[in-house]
Amino acid sequence: MNKLLFCGLAGLLILSGCKKDVVPTAAETTTETVGRVAVQNIEFDYLTARGQLKLEDRDGTTTSAYSMRMKKDSIIWVSVQPGLGIEAARMKITQDSVYLMNRLHREYLAKDYSFLSKRFNVEMNYEVMQAILLGNYQPQGQEKVMDAGDLQHIQQLRTNLLFDYFISEQNQKLQQLNVLDQFTGNTITVKYNSFQEVGQVAFAHEMAAQVWQKGQGATFTLNHSKVTTTSEVLDFPFTVPADYKRL
Repeated sequence: MNKLLFCGLAGLLILSGCKKDVVPTAAETTTETVGRVAVQNIEFDYLTARGQLKLEDRDGTTTSAYSMRMKKDSIIWVSVQPGLGIEAARMKITQDSVYLMNRLHREYLAKDYSFLSKRFNVEMNYEVMQAILLGNYQPQGQEKVMDAGDLQHIQQLRTNLLFDYFISEQNQKLQQLNVLDQFTGNTITVKYNSFQEVGQVAFAHEMAAQVWQKGQGATFTLNHSKVTTTSEVLDFPFTVPADYKRL
């Protein structure tokens, strides 16, 4: 998968930092069983998170603060703030479109998923992005379930993408996700760590993803300092100034 696409995805995960306080409410948990698979996915109306992101690639290391907001199954909103309260970029993802605003270069992008899939040669959609950011497991119609010590190993083939999920038997949370593009050999490995309670549900406060494409690698790490779920309606502002150039 393309690094730019993944960074945009990961940038989504940086969705937190509301300007107003939200009222924490208990997150709900659902246990989905497909064959012998048992997993606890986090359920909510709205979610916010904030923390630090780090990108490491051949060009060096970049760090930044981020804030994220999410309306489940509807909108993912991210603000990237390198420092001093300055916003460098803002992103909004909906069920059918991706919007990105680069404030440093005064330009923006508004595209649908078909454009992204053709450009980056990988099938992407909102549901996959949301699940990766949340560390949620997505059951599919046909999958192979295997035991791997203290982990459940579930393998799925979705067109040309091979998904390998590793779920803890102890807390029933996703610990690692491997995605292999069988056509190109490109891979993504996502590891979930530092589980803390959000409401009544364990939630990974660290997500570390390694992306390999055409022999080149990049690592993207998100460290959430605060994650909150709420039933209070949140805003997802995305107004592009008239003088910004559309890409």
